[in-house]
Amino acid sequence: MNEVGIDLSQKLPRCLEELTDNKFDYVITLGERTFDHHNFQAPETIHWKFDNPVAPSNDPEKQLRTFRMVRDQIARRLRLFVIVHVRT
Repeated sequence: MNEVGIDLSQKLPRCLEELTDNKFDYVITLGERTFDHHNFQAPETIHWKFDNPVAPSNDPEKQLRTFRMVRDQIARRLRLFVIVHVRT
């Protein structure tokens, strides 16, 4: 993420249980597993499936290329999502 100007060094993962009292306009899930979102206050849930970047290879260089590809796919989809859903 540093490659695209996002510093995650001070960020820590959070448990879903920590977020259940928050209200969201959208919940976007990623990956192959389904997500039980019944505890979230969100009027719309969207599921985006992306390939697991670790699965294709044990080769670190190939994994890095795959991580970059998935990162860029998510970024493109988020930009489109904002254009379609957020603009008034």
